[in-house]
Amino acid sequence: AANDPFYSLKAEVETAVKQVSNTHGKPLRAIEDALQRIGWDIEMLQESIDRVEGNQAKFGISTEELESRKGFVRDVKAQVNFIRAETVEGSRGTVKEQRESLLGKNSKAERQAAASAAIEDDNERFLEGENLRQALLIQEQDDTLDDLGKSVARIGEMSLNISSELKEQESIIDDLNDRTDYTVNNMDDVNKMVASMLKSKEGRNQICLIIMLTLGLITVTTLIFILP
Repeated sequence: AANDPFYSLKAEVETAVKQVSNTHGKPLRAIEDALQRIGWDIEMLQESIDRVEGNQAKFGISTEELESRKGFVRDVKAQVNFIRAETVEGSRGTVKEQRESLLGKNSKAERQAAASAAIEDDNERFLEGENLRQALLIQEQDDTLDDLGKSVARIGEMSLNISSELKEQESIIDDLNDRTDYTVNNMDDVNKMVASMLKSKEGRNQICLIIMLTLGLITVTTLIFILP
């Protein structure tokens, strides 16, 4: 939480609200400027909440933490509205007199110093807001890159598995081709031998003997299964 930019801006807002709450002796213009700057900070806090709420899993923020941040923003808005109602809105009728009194009492150098301080404060708050936005954006980009890296790793594993399966299939096909060639060669030898036997008288007699023995074997086998 200490490294979370939300808490850095939250601390700034808490300090600013505490300072502006003590309105005693402060000119109305200074209070209005302070409330306006706090309003800008609240908008940046709300923007960060909206961004996190859109993708809690990536930012790793629990629902309880998110609700706590929402509650802080609601409370700060209520405080700002109360201060505005008690001071700025209630003193609209005397704004002109307060400004004239302030200009009459302060010297030109003091006014310039106050204006410079206000501008510097605004710049600091703007930079803090931009840092918050950049931090959230960088975190989101890091999460996206992590997801992309995991996807690439999964694709790489799938490619390796496919390559391994292809090699296995290639080995099986090569083995099948070798067996087919062996069988074809054996059939060629058998065909040549049968052809040679058919050409010779002795070979024909051997073929007839083989056929007769085969038929006899079939007959004996049939009788064994038929007879009780």
